[in-house]
This record gives sequence, C-alpha cells and structure tokens, in this order.
Amino acid sequence: MSKALRLVCVLAATLLTSAGSVLGEDNKDIARMNAGAVTLITDGSDSQASHYASDLAALMEAERDLRVLPVMGHGPVEAVRDLLFLKGIDASIVASDTVAFIRKQGLIEDVDKKVTYIARLGSAQLHVIARKDIATLKDLAGKKINVGAASEARFVTASLVFDSLGITFVPVDGREADAVKLLKSGKADAIVLLAPQPSPIAEDLARNGDFKLLDVTGNDELNEVYAPAMLTAKSYHGLTPESGVTETLSVSYAIAVFDWKKGTDRYYKLRKFADVLYSGIGDLQNGQWSAGWTDVNLSADLPGWTRYVTADEWLADHKRAQADSETKDEAALKAAFQSYLERNNAGIDLNETKASALQ
Repeated sequence: MSKALRLVCVLAATLLTSAGSVLGEDNKDIARMNAGAVTLITDGSDSQASHYASDLAALMEAERDLRVLPVMGHGPVEAVRDLLFLKGIDASIVASDTVAFIRKQGLIEDVDKKVTYIARLGSAQLHVIARKDIATLKDLAGKKINVGAASEARFVTASLVFDSLGITFVPVDGREADAVKLLKSGKADAIVLLAPQPSPIAEDLARNGDFKLLDVTGNDELNEVYAPAMLTAKSYHGLTPESGVTETLSVSYAIAVFDWKKGTDRYYKLRKFADVLYSGIGDLQNGQWSAGWTDVNLSADLPGWTRYVTADEWLADHKRAQADSETKDEAALKAAFQSYLERNNAGIDLNETKASALQ
C-alpha cells in the first residue's frame, strides 16, 4: 500500500471515529431531553388550566433536565381521555369534577383507579346568573340556560349540579364569550359561569342591573365533589342581595397523571416534575404569574382522588426533614439553656466562696 493511500485510510478512520463519538453524544443529549420533557395537556385555550400550564412551563425553564410542554386540548373530558390513551401525554390540568362526570356518564371504565393527581391547584366558583324575576335555582326548571359546549369546564359542572338537584332545563347553545349577549337579548333565561371571583363577565352584568346571582346549595352527592363557597366580590354589587353574599359551590383544578407504577420511566419523570413544582411553589405565589397560585395548598387532599406516589413521597420526605430540623433546633435550645444554667451556678458558687473568705 502506498504512503498516500495509507494516509487516506488513516484520515478516513479518524473521521469515522470522530463522527461516531459526536453521534453518541447527540444520542445522549436526545435521550436526556426526552427523559425530561413533560407534555402537559389542558382543557383548551385561554382557560384557567392553560394559565397554570403556561406558568409551570416558565417556572421550569431554568431546569436543565426538565421542560414542560403545554398542549391545548379540546375540553376537560377529552383532556382526560388524551392523558389515558394518547401516546406522549404525561399530565393534564382539569377541573377536579371532570372525573366525577366521566364516572357518572360511564365514559371511561374505572377512571378513578387510572387517574391520580400530583397537585391540587386553585379553585373556580360556580356562578348562576339569571333574570331578576327568577327567585331561586329551582325556578330554572324548564327554563333556557346557557351552560356552554361539552368542551367547556362549565358544561361539566352545570351538568353534574343540575342533574343532582333534579332540575331539568333547556340548553341554549353558545360559548362563554356569547353568554352576556344571550342573557341580555332574552335568548337565555340564565347563564352558568365557572371562574375565580371576580369574573369579568359577572362584573359586566352587575353594572347592567337587570340580573341576579342565584344561591347554589349542594346535597350529599355534590358535597363529595365540591366545596361550599361564597360569592362576595364588591364588584358584584348589582347581582347580589343586600347582604352582598351569594352561596355557591367551588371546584378545584388538579394536575392529573396516570397511575404509573413505581420504577417506570414515567414515574422518574413525574418524580422530578413533582420535586420542582413542590420546591418552587413559593416562587409561584409571589403574585407575578398569570394563574391564581395564592390559594394553592399542595399538601391539601382532593376529595374523590388519590394522590400520585411521587407527590406523596415528596410530602413525606419534607415532613421528615422538617421534623429533624425541629428536633435539632430543640436540642440546640436545650443545650444553650443548660450552658446558661451551668454558668449561672458557677457564678453563684464563686460569690459564695468570696463571701466566706471575708467573714
């Protein structure tokens, strides 16, 4: 073999080795990126859930091996379906009554056993706004009510509440953006909203003066899903009675995940996600984010749901660390107090010795 040919072979071998090394590094980066990518589906665009997802994505931008990729879904029920059956979806943010609705409608078998939650987020309140001549919720029987499309969270809540209370009504088509127009035009006798108070739509109707908020009181079935709440916003003055208080129901949002077994790839991914979320909740509660995080209590239970194991593990570890810290602080305090007593006793003994010498 000539020297020139030998040189060409050496160069070719060197290039192949370098290319293989680079390709290997690229493969490692790709594997790490996929292992840390959490695909989070919401119930739609510009919804409360989508604001939570956007904030979580921003919070976790600084994490080297973790990224949140928000995906716009097609309603709460479809978001749960996608979580369970669509490949690549790791978590979903939905109103917590979605699972109760799916169970009651028989849409997904054993949904309670398949869907768990990593975190209980903030809440939204049910607003039922009607014409002023309608006195109570029961008076809406047979009336025309805009509850939204099946892809809206308010549709799920209204369906569960009215069905449980035995109130049959005539649904009026129209999305939430059309609700005010439908009510003002008389095409709807009442509308249902699901939003944190104060709701801009409710504030608009309050200024009109021709409508009122109706009290909504739960029964045994509803109290297993919802929490009692009060609508007290000052901007609702034109909708509320003289007391300024309207009884209603509140529903929490949740980060839902499939009940992956411990030790699986998804388990480790969700453990990292839970760790960053729980550790960073203080940053999310500084009032600078788009969603309402101030009333979020990550240690709070979610009625009717099971907390996912990674969240339980974080809470247990945090509780142990807090207990250890308190034990150490208590021991240090006792030691300091004991030292003080010893010094004080030594001073007393010394004074007694001097007194004896002077006698």
